[in-house]
Amino acid sequence: MTTMTIDLYDSQLAAQHSPDRPDPNCTHPDVERAWRESRIRKAAYFRSLCRPPGCGKELEDWLAAEREFDALRTNRA
Repeated sequence: MTTMTIDLYDSQLAAQHSPDRPDPNCTHPDVERAWRESRIRKAAYFRSLCRPPGCGKELEDWLAAEREFDALRTNRA
């Protein structure tokens, strides 16, 4: 389920013609940080869609999305 969340988001990025990651040749650390946060925010949102609204699991969704994102970045590097 966790990989599916990021895969779903990756397919949406492809549909929007967005890059999968910032260009390493011209990326400022602030841009990289903002890009990472944006990806994690969207992954956490997709996780929240899998449960009833208002159940108070926002922090858990964020932390799980963060771990998943970092693991995927480590595996792709």
